[in-house]
Amino acid sequence: MPPIALTLVLLLGSATTALGFEGRIVDGQGRPVAGAEVTILGRAGESRTDRDGRFTWTPDPSPPFEVLVVAPGGVYMKPVLVERLPGGVLELTVEPLVNEFVTVSGSAGSIESTPGAGTATLTATEIGSRAPANLVQALENVAGISQVSEGQAAVPAVRGLARGRTLILIDGARVSSERRAGPSATFLDPDVIEGVEVARGPGSVAYGSDAFGGVISVRTRSIAPLAPFSMRVTATGGLGIPDYRLGAELSKGFAEGGALFAAHTRKADDYDAPDGKVFNSGYADRGFLGRVTYQIGQGLLSAGWQSDFGRDIERPRNNSRVVRFFYPTEDSHRLTVSYDVRDLGAFSRMLFTVFHGSYGQVTDQDRFATAAAGRSVERADVSSRDFQVRGNAERRYGAARLEMGVDLNGRYGLRALDVFERYALDGALAETTSNVSVDAARRVDVGVYTSIDAALTPIISLAGGVRGDRVSSQNRGGFFGDRSTSHGAASGFVSASAGSFNGFTTTVQLARGFRDPVLSDRYLRGPSGRGFITGNPDLDPETSVQLDISVHYTSPRTRAAFYVYEYRLHDLIERYEADPDFFFFRNRGRARLRGFEAEFQSSLGRGLTLESAFQMARGRALDDDAYLDDVTPETLSVQLRKSFAARSAFAQLRAAVYAEDTRPGPTERVVPGYALVDAGAGFSVFQGLDVRVAARNLLNDQYLASQDVRTVFAPGRSVSLTAVVRIGG
Repeated sequence: MPPIALTLVLLLGSATTALGFEGRIVDGQGRPVAGAEVTILGRAGESRTDRDGRFTWTPDPSPPFEVLVVAPGGVYMKPVLVERLPGGVLELTVEPLVNEFVTVSGSAGSIESTPGAGTATLTATEIGSRAPANLVQALENVAGISQVSEGQAAVPAVRGLARGRTLILIDGARVSSERRAGPSATFLDPDVIEGVEVARGPGSVAYGSDAFGGVISVRTRSIAPLAPFSMRVTATGGLGIPDYRLGAELSKGFAEGGALFAAHTRKADDYDAPDGKVFNSGYADRGFLGRVTYQIGQGLLSAGWQSDFGRDIERPRNNSRVVRFFYPTEDSHRLTVSYDVRDLGAFSRMLFTVFHGSYGQVTDQDRFATAAAGRSVERADVSSRDFQVRGNAERRYGAARLEMGVDLNGRYGLRALDVFERYALDGALAETTSNVSVDAARRVDVGVYTSIDAALTPIISLAGGVRGDRVSSQNRGGFFGDRSTSHGAASGFVSASAGSFNGFTTTVQLARGFRDPVLSDRYLRGPSGRGFITGNPDLDPETSVQLDISVHYTSPRTRAAFYVYEYRLHDLIERYEADPDFFFFRNRGRARLRGFEAEFQSSLGRGLTLESAFQMARGRALDDDAYLDDVTPETLSVQLRKSFAARSAFAQLRAAVYAEDTRPGPTERVVPGYALVDAGAGFSVFQGLDVRVAARNLLNDQYLASQDVRTVFAPGRSVSLTAVVRIGG
């Protein structure tokens, strides 16, 4: 019997004593909060309150611990510290996080995370206070998160594991793209975000391929039952980064659910760096989101449609005056339906998610005319469809919580057309040729998994999980002709947690994950946002062995966490540069990634809160000791906030220091160190009108936008002003 499977059997057999507790959530007036999601910080899983506000939690955590409650409609409540458990029902009184802006470290309720993962939740209030332009900026205060690529095309990565190793979810459904940097959520408007949850560490057992770096889960806005009709209009304008944004939202709750419709349009021109304007750094997009939730029996049905249309998303490069890289079109359409039901038969929870989407992207390399040659355009036109069917269930056995699930996901109908346009010296189109890079390709991943978390004693708990996958891909026609692959993969983890000891809890975890190459890694040949790529149909999946050690500390005014990890990657899939701007893919032996992260949050009283995050990582290929791409240097950020009860006002100051990166990967360059100082403030002018201002890079420091050899300077000093008008609600 495999060691991880044997561990699961022993865990289940040990769960003979009912170590758990029952709680009840009430508001400030003593009324029960029904249908709320309940998470214990630092613990995997979540529970939901019934009509009387009651919930149960298994296995029983040892105090002190914090409870995070998310009320219907996505209203985040202040975390409640539990210093001891009563003999009967634990009653907790909660109040909304109305004027507090805090990243809740240790919580990621919507992610099926492992006990050793580093987790964090960002609320809509926290995100809105910093007016981020994209998902990467929204996550900049979370330890272990780094940026890959530049500008509006940037994507987030967890612990340096980019390029398909960090999974992004929107409302529980995967985000896929054929960008080499990784899954792109460029189209996502931060103003429709209800919350973002992050799990740093192995996620392959619950999510299969693409998740052994971590999982970033985005919730879009929802409406609580019986909420009155409301309208919200948001307008933003900026200097330094000359942009504008206009968004509108209509919502209405009804007896058993709610409905919402939101739309936005955004446009940004070339931004200003300290040494002048950066050519080819603008973008434009627009989109809309519609969502309906409805209570059916003991379950909540949610259905949402999201469409986004990106136009002229530019990729600034140090050679943009010679050849301009940009995405003339990037369109995304997503239909997501989920049904979350509690206390159905033997199961305490069952969740079903169905997703279908389409994605289209055009990439242009526009080479400008010279005295001897006319202009030329090389274009890649890529389109595909994505799907996901996922079901998971949870039940309790004494002191154990068992999860099991089935996961089917994939991409089909991938087609890539390579078009070349040549112009005469007078500007007239002289020749057009086209070539089918991929005629039709698909990739399907079928996985089955189970995990268990069991309390052996009030202070000792064990957990483990296993998953089996079959991943197949098929290519028809195109550059590589008819090719197919099929691989089986096994994932798993075991962990042990001890605590709380005077507020300290320690977890040690060992995991195995895998990543199967995306279709473009194998079969695509054509222009990309960085140059010209050629896939490799003979790529093997890469696997990982991951050791995570975490220490959490909780007290009435302070929350801290420390993480140490070492990951070994086998059959590493590497993008390499054979000639300038020409890239290929290969498997490259073994690699090692090590790192340390620290998070600290404290309430200083009088409305003051302090947050800080530190990260350092080292990554090397073990065959020739070369450094790995995408591994960021040491980073320290500190943020101080002051909340004012009058006019619901706040002010904040953030400072971040980035060490010099002297360990560039094969396609990177040395990046000098730099420091950033940001500030923000906001207040309510009167009921129904809020104003926020956000200033970035106040010192006008000059620094590079990424580690890429073609990178440019990042934006200098910039400021944005946002006005939010609310009617009704």
